[in-house]
Amino acid sequence: SNLIQFDAAANPGNSGGPLVNMDGEVLGIVTAILNPTQARTFIGIGFAVPIENAASAVGTPPF
Repeated sequence: SNLIQFDAAANPGNSGGPLVNMDGEVLGIVTAILNPTQARTFIGIGFAVPIENAASAVGTPPF
């Protein structure tokens, strides 16, 4: 599938927020987190939809 995998901190409620790089550029939209435990905070892996995919889904011209 076409997702960005990341290990930056993300918690329940962060879905829909931006995934940014150190320059403040938006790389994707946080979609899901995968936790190996029952903890309600981030311990595992996060996934984001690439910004190009999200932008095209709402009719924004490609970057």
